Amino acid sequence: MNQDGVVDGLDFNDWETDNNAFAGYITTDFNGDGIVDGLDFLIWEPNNNAFVGMVTP
Repeated sequence: MNQDGVVDGLDFNDWETDNNAFAGYITTDFNGDGIVDGLDFLIWEPNNNAFVGMVTP
């Protein structure tokens, strides 16, 4: 969420702040259903401490 390439506690803090938010585009709405809730946490949790990147052609 914070685009630093690591899924960690900083991303959790963003999710926690946005939990139960319902307005506009929310970066912590991982499943894209328009609501930040426990379902999004279930996506974040197994990826905690994972390194992520973007493949560019």
